[in-house]
Amino acid sequence: MIEVESLRKSFGKIVALDDISFHVDDGELLGIIGPNGAGKTTAIRIIACILHPDKGKVRVGGLDVTRDPIKVKSMIGYLPEEPNLYERFTARDLLKYFGELYGVPRNVLDSRIDELLELVGMGDRATDPINTFSKGMRQRIGIVRALVHDPPILILDEPTMGLDPATATSIREFIRELKGEKTMILCTHYMEEADYLCDRVAILNQGRILDVGTPRELKSKIKGDLTLEISLVDPSRVDLDLIKIEGVKNIRLDGDRLEISLEDRSIIPVVMGGLGGNVYSVNTKETSLDDVFIEMVKGS
Repeated sequence: MIEVESLRKSFGKIVALDDISFHVDDGELLGIIGPNGAGKTTAIRIIACILHPDKGKVRVGGLDVTRDPIKVKSMIGYLPEEPNLYERFTARDLLKYFGELYGVPRNVLDSRIDELLELVGMGDRATDPINTFSKGMRQRIGIVRALVHDPPILILDEPTMGLDPATATSIREFIRELKGEKTMILCTHYMEEADYLCDRVAILNQGRILDVGTPRELKSKIKGDLTLEISLVDPSRVDLDLIKIEGVKNIRLDGDRLEISLEDRSIIPVVMGGLGGNVYSVNTKETSLDDVFIEMVKGS
């Protein structure tokens, strides 16, 4: 659905994108993660026909973004990091305005607006001015604006940035429900968000793609320890000689909390047997996308 080949973009002496290539399959959700200034927003703005590339090719649905920008734009719903909504409009008037710009037939536009507002939990605010909405509400309206013409492709730039946990969770669940129905690109700083939502993730740093893969594939490339986080019944009964068990790399006791780093999961039964009935609860902590991101950016 989306093909990016040898894409380059500079702003004066600053190289924002340095010969990057990737693709997004039909119905796939690709995450793009990277630090500030990595080139994430530049890449998606080129795909959305907002910026012109210096070199390289970008095709959306087989169309070249530089040769057929109008057709490409009609295929994309784009939510920028700051939605920049017209604040004096009511929610309904704003969505009607953009729906008409995209050529949505008037006989279906009103019902589509009602349906989308209900889906994002804003049905009861349809006639309220945008300037009365919180940041989270504006994000919801921005998502509806991106979907009002029912595009096959959705591009989201930091859709949950700065939102309270409840609103962020609600928006993530809405995005998750669209998986498979839309082809999507999600730019995010939140590694847990990328892990939870994305089929594949591209790690971008200093204008270059360091790696692309499923969250599981990327995590498998970083050899991290498995850590047991154990809440103890009686800390005085802990036998620190557990460190002598082959495969146990480190033990740390802090009050009634015990952390044990292991080489792999096969050692867990031996360790738990050594603790006997002195365990109140236990959690495991393994390699995360945060670990992958830090390791790859550090080494680039």
